Amino acid sequence: MQHSVSQRVLSVRPRPLSVPFEIISFSGSIFMRLAIVVGLSATLLSAPIMAASKVERWTATSSTAMGITGDIALSPTRLVAAGKAFSLAVAADITNFATNEGPQAARILRVTRPINPILKNGNKLCGTAVRWIAVYHSDRGKSLNMVAFTGKSRPNGERGSDLCGTFLYTR
Repeated sequence: MQHSVSQRVLSVRPRPLSVPFEIISFSGSIFMRLAIVVGLSATLLSAPIMAASKVERWTATSSTAMGITGDIALSPTRLVAAGKAFSLAVAADITNFATNEGPQAARILRVTRPINPILKNGNKLCGTAVRWIAVYHSDRGKSLNMVAFTGKSRPNGERGSDLCGTFLYTR
């Protein structure tokens, strides 16, 4: 018995989605398929690079942020507060940064040249040179919490004698 094309397609049992290529329906020659795969790969691989260079602008919300840093511009390589630049490097992205509201996903940034410049109103971010900055989102991503530290060890939460300030920003 011969089946029409539509009958054959309907009678084929679907395979499990264990191979990434099965997620996308390909048609055309092998060269067309290869071009699609290469294009998707290039797009996906370049996404973190584009995100890493993006500067986010945040408005000071808490009294410490308004009185010390003012509004900030933040990227993975730089924090600008009250016109002063802090050079940064991403040290870690962690899922269990300890906060008063429980563990949060946070980015830990190392200050590559520890500094303690005078910011707004003659204030400084910390009493001594800032070495670490942790940032995490709250309020469904509308708020940014920034925590500054002076210690030599990478922080893992909003606690300890090395914590020197907490700041809140919104968009």
